[in-house]
Amino acid sequence: MLLRDLDIFKSLNDKQIELLAQKTEMQKLGKGKPIYKADVKIDHVHILFKGSVKLGIQVIGEREIIRGIIQPGELFGENIFNSTKRLEYAVTLSECHVFNIPVSYYQELLTSNAEFRSSIVEQMMTNVSVLKKRIHNYMFFNAQRRILEFLKDLTIKTGKVLVNGEYLVNHNMSHLAIANSTDTSRQTVARVLNELKSKALISYSDRRPSKIIVRPTLLAI
Repeated sequence: MLLRDLDIFKSLNDKQIELLAQKTEMQKLGKGKPIYKADVKIDHVHILFKGSVKLGIQVIGEREIIRGIIQPGELFGENIFNSTKRLEYAVTLSECHVFNIPVSYYQELLTSNAEFRSSIVEQMMTNVSVLKKRIHNYMFFNAQRRILEFLKDLTIKTGKVLVNGEYLVNHNMSHLAIANSTDTSRQTVARVLNELKSKALISYSDRRPSKIIVRPTLLAI
């Protein structure tokens, strides 16, 4: 069963897994499709099974703040405690398979399963730590360093180790999306990535810039 394979549900017993399977629907979405929009009622929480998802907040015009990039196995839209409406939006960055869990059953699991509740609290604390690190980077690092730290974190979190020890990072993000994740500009992102490429710290094709080969030396900088 796919749901049982997800770490977030390891604490659930057979009956809870069975009920979860009955109440949860799998949604398949193409690239660039909304999963939910801001300022709408929260009906479901979501688990990403395949692909990657962008969580964002719209500010002025087309400007957005990217709050996070969701990878397979991660829960999102789970913070139902601060508001009955979404404070952010979620959009697919690639073809995605998403589990949609009704809020009512999610609340039931939180109430009845202490280990599951602890894992959710732990994830929420991790999200806070990521936000604190981003604020720290904004305050103390210049734009180039913020982009470098973002790339390093992305490599550690999502990079696939190749036989030669290098990492393949398939991030599915445009330069603008990276800029919005690092509080920089699209032009700065392009410049920094080109500089890293010229130093042979990373490599990528101009035709597929969202697939980057990262050399281990980058992580040591």
